[in-house]
Amino acid sequence: MPRALVLGLDCAPPALVFDRFAGVMPCLSRLRREGAFGRLRSTEPPITMPAWASMASGRDPGELGLYGFRNRGEGYALTISTARDVKFKRVWDYVGEAGKKVAALYVPPSYPPPPVRGVSLGCFLTPDDAERFAFPPRFQRTLLERFGPHRPDVPGFRADDLPRIEAELFASTRHRFEVLRHVLAEEAPDLTFFVEMGPDRLHHAFFHHFDVDHPRFVPGNPFEDVGARYYAFLDAEIEATLALVPEDTHVLVVSDHGAKPMLGGVAVNELLVREGYLHLKEAPSGPAALVPAMIDWSRTRAWAEGGYYARVFLNVKGREPEGIVATDEVEPLVAELTRLFESLPSPEGAPMKTSARRPRDRYRKTRGHPPDLMVYFDDLNRRALGKVGLGAIHLPSDDRGPDACNHDWDGIFIAKGPGFDGVGELRGPHLLDVFPTLLEVMGVSCPGGLAGRSLLRGAGAAMTMPDP
Repeated sequence: MPRALVLGLDCAPPALVFDRFAGVMPCLSRLRREGAFGRLRSTEPPITMPAWASMASGRDPGELGLYGFRNRGEGYALTISTARDVKFKRVWDYVGEAGKKVAALYVPPSYPPPPVRGVSLGCFLTPDDAERFAFPPRFQRTLLERFGPHRPDVPGFRADDLPRIEAELFASTRHRFEVLRHVLAEEAPDLTFFVEMGPDRLHHAFFHHFDVDHPRFVPGNPFEDVGARYYAFLDAEIEATLALVPEDTHVLVVSDHGAKPMLGGVAVNELLVREGYLHLKEAPSGPAALVPAMIDWSRTRAWAEGGYYARVFLNVKGREPEGIVATDEVEPLVAELTRLFESLPSPEGAPMKTSARRPRDRYRKTRGHPPDLMVYFDDLNRRALGKVGLGAIHLPSDDRGPDACNHDWDGIFIAKGPGFDGVGELRGPHLLDVFPTLLEVMGVSCPGGLAGRSLLRGAGAAMTMPDP
């Protein structure tokens, strides 16, 4: 009976796992030497949501209709997406339908916890007061009895109280791995898909303290060794976990995206206000999140949602509730905004590597309500700041709280098992390759029409994807 274990490490970058911290990660270094590995190209955008949903379903964000944590409905407002918004089957559904037992643990988005042929556990998007965070109910009862309250995340990781964040980071990571080991020992699933959010929280809170290339790095700071300590700790947790699985288990260690120093942020809505595309009913007295009620829609042609990248929406007549942009004006306006964003200089006046892209050019399909433009400022070196009233276009930090890193295009792929032994470094694996790889490992037929292909035995990795 084939078995597979996926260990997802959110935001783990090749530069740390393959290079800088390889010496304190003997377990993962051994898996790389003995199996297959490579830089895993993420989705566009390279964000936790939708990247894990794409990895688990084999569908790109456009096909899923999920362009970030929050997505538009019929009006102007955006709401946080849940597991119900993933309309395609995920890998554990196919494996379960083939009569095998599965465990889906903490995989975003997994609230509400999906019914599976086995057990499932809600991700970090699970509300604190959720009555149901695991499936089936007897599994939730067991977890509460043995491990206490659900701990899918590091609470308040964008804050200044770093000693608290550090303690919670290590403690909650251990908690989640203990839950994983319990599932492996007591449930004996054929396929286990587990995601650990700790690396992402480490990077956002501490990247400037341990990354010597970060512009805010100060040698000798009290958290200079926290990166090495955490990755060594993570490696030890993985080693303890692998001791519980049969020798012939296919083990995949993957991340949904990478990490890089955040050099600052671009206040995209401030820019749109300054250039006359966005009009507010009245100027805010200070920094404020942009909400539809603040906008004078009778004069507004474009507005944006901030985040790791900017999603720019046009106020199109007949599409938006109070649209004013005629259909034949859309393409000229998109071209105009593209020039505006791509020509924006850095705070020092130097050119930035900013790209503004049309979703229709990046995805095979666009479901839901895609933005009219996706803007990546300075090749993800700078965040898109969505607030208004910031008083400047360029700011040195995030507008949501302390933050040290932005996401990067490449995550990690490490695989060990009968189909990967001795393969070595893979050329160009993509996140969308993980889904068909797992189905082949599990001996389950793969649906047609996918962009990715199996990486088993070093095959695949030849798909043509748009360059970032």
